[in-house]
Formats: sequence, C-alpha cells, structure tokens
Amino acid sequence: MPPVVRRLAAYEPPVGVGLIPRPRPRPRPVWVPEPEPPSPALDAVRLVGVVLEVLDGRRTARLLREIAVPPLAGRLAALVRARSTRMLRPPRVCHPCRLVAEISVTVRRDERVLAVAARAEHRGGRWWLTAFAVLE
Repeated sequence: MPPVVRRLAAYEPPVGVGLIPRPRPRPRPVWVPEPEPPSPALDAVRLVGVVLEVLDGRRTARLLREIAVPPLAGRLAALVRARSTRMLRPPRVCHPCRLVAEISVTVRRDERVLAVAARAEHRGGRWWLTAFAVLE
C-alpha cells in the first residue's frame, strides 16, 4: 500500500495579523571610571643620591631638610660618617598610589653591595622622603 500524503494546516500566522511589536530594550549605560591622573614627576636618582652623599659626608646635613620630613632628616643627620657609597644601577620606583613612591636601589659601599629602600610622598607640590633605610 502506497503512503498517504495529507495536506498540513497553515502553521504560520498571516503577515501583519496577531503580532504585537515589542519595544526593544534600551542599552544600559556602562559606567567607566575616570582615569586617575598620572603621578607627579619624581627624580628618584636625585633624592636617593643626595641622602647617600650626606651620609658619606660629601654634602652638608642641611640639605636633608630640603628633601626629607623633619623626623627623618634628624635621624639621618646623626648617621653621617666618612665613607664612599656609589649607586650601581638606577633606582626602581613603584607607585602603590598616585602620591606615594617606593624606591629601591643597590649601592656599593666599602667593597660591599647593599640595598637601599626609601619611601617618598608628594606634599605641597614636592616629593618628600618619609622613610630611608640602608639594608646591611
């Protein structure tokens, strides 16, 4: 027996009848935070270099008052001795936030290689050293 073919009922609605246009959803605005302005220019070589020269006795301790906060300047002025310290490489600078810089550098002092760590903060339009340590 041959197969029986039957006509199917219309399965698509007629054009324009029974359709309710749905409004398209409006795209939601995307929040983009404002970029943080760049950190002010920092001359880490000068800051660390001046402190090392003062600690070696090649410059006067008065210069520390121009680059370091008063408690740190007083503490560093007490450490002045005649010796020879040289930076081996340019300092590495890390900015944990925009107005703070952490500085590290390797130095050679009397046939030894040492690490120096410093922290600088931007206040009143200038960079001020707030911490300085020679790691022996």
